[in-house]
Amino acid sequence: MCSSPGAPDFHPFHHPSFHPSPRQQPIAKSARSQRAMAAILDESVDIADPTPIRKPAMDADDITLIKQRANGIKRTFSVVQHDDVPSELVTGTAPPRRGIRWAPLVIPIRRRIETLVVVLVQLAGLIALAMFWFTAANPLTWPLLIPYLIHLSLRSPPHDGPPSNIFSPILRNRKFWSYFTSYFPMHLHRSVELSPDENYIFGYHPHGIISHGAWGNFVTKTTGWHELFPGVSNTVLTLETNFRLPFYREYLIGMGLGSVSRKSCEGLLGGVVGEVSEADVHRTIWDRAPSVFRRRKAGAAAVSGTSTPTGTSTPTAASSTTAVEVEKGPMKRGQGITIVIGGAQESLFAKPGTMTLKMRKGFLRVAVRTGAHLVPVLSFGENDLFDQLIPEKSSLIHKVQILVKKVFGFTIPLFHARGIFNYDVGLVPYRTPVNTVVGRPIPTVQCPDPRDDYIDELQDQYCAELERLWEEHKERFAPDRRGEMRIIR
Repeated sequence: MCSSPGAPDFHPFHHPSFHPSPRQQPIAKSARSQRAMAAILDESVDIADPTPIRKPAMDADDITLIKQRANGIKRTFSVVQHDDVPSELVTGTAPPRRGIRWAPLVIPIRRRIETLVVVLVQLAGLIALAMFWFTAANPLTWPLLIPYLIHLSLRSPPHDGPPSNIFSPILRNRKFWSYFTSYFPMHLHRSVELSPDENYIFGYHPHGIISHGAWGNFVTKTTGWHELFPGVSNTVLTLETNFRLPFYREYLIGMGLGSVSRKSCEGLLGGVVGEVSEADVHRTIWDRAPSVFRRRKAGAAAVSGTSTPTGTSTPTAASSTTAVEVEKGPMKRGQGITIVIGGAQESLFAKPGTMTLKMRKGFLRVAVRTGAHLVPVLSFGENDLFDQLIPEKSSLIHKVQILVKKVFGFTIPLFHARGIFNYDVGLVPYRTPVNTVVGRPIPTVQCPDPRDDYIDELQDQYCAELERLWEEHKERFAPDRRGEMRIIR
């Protein structure tokens, strides 16, 4: 069904009687093809040819292709029915390029700096890997590298508060990240104000190829987060495996990213009422240790009990109190986490001009367990930053992508965009505006063990808010879209 540059013109009939001799072919092609085209398009053309014309048996795709050819439109993809990839996203034969468009030599220095910053951000993982191999190849650094690797393998990323380390003041330089967000540029919009007395789970859509919109708006916070949502902190979450990479872990923690595991999500939101956190369990074990291994602060309460605000005495963990009976402090407020909902599966749907979302339910359960409000976020332009080759399901490339996703938790999309010194070939994202719209919060009823029907009800409300965001802003932020938003549940 794909048209290639060197292929002959499409002929609607394939019966041998419709193939004239070579000497008669130019005249016959002009007459019969026009009359056949007119028959299919239900039009009348006055052609002097007594041969009767009948409409051939064709499906809807063939008729659509003929109408496109009649209007001078060539299809650039094939229609293939897939279980996991929408058929209209499967890439077929691409149109030939006319040539590479090179960037001019004289460009404002700010645009050069913006491009350099974007390239450095995309190469952060490779830079960290190069630093690791450099230190591993140098025996002088082994006394420092070996303890660090042990710490890397045993220590989980922080989940009791917004992550940070000694590199945070340097890594979070607003001037540096302003070049990153102004490259596209990126803009953050809100539907309503958010109260700092509640906790929130922001569901970011779509995933795109690298989720540059989530990084620019929610990690760097240079697009007006603190002005739009005062009193609400926000931690963007990523895969746990990213925190096992040497030196890259320190980069992520320094930028304030956390793990997307359930323990981390619930810990950043203050925990679950009625359940003891990991920190409380460790404190209980420490209090039960012999006194010779305990370090008591001056003025600490007696081991037998502590005084409560009501004047009563309660036993401490040193007595027969179990871990479940440890009293928890007040829940955190004004905390927020951002989860890119679609994940690796949705990245395979990222294609310019489209909006295909993969819905999940795990984050809904976390919201109900912690009592956090759900806030849908729709980012227009995220899928337009890169072009992607989406292979067919039966191809070897697609099978390798699915295998990598199952083993490592992420996949490898076949994407490309522009280069540093050209506009057609490379892995640097296009300069396409990214407008991220934060929706209205959806309150939840806190329950440690939510029912499935309540989760389904929340999912319906969440998808309805996403559709509202799309209908309200698509004409403004997606005027050149190729279709409507699609949600895959």
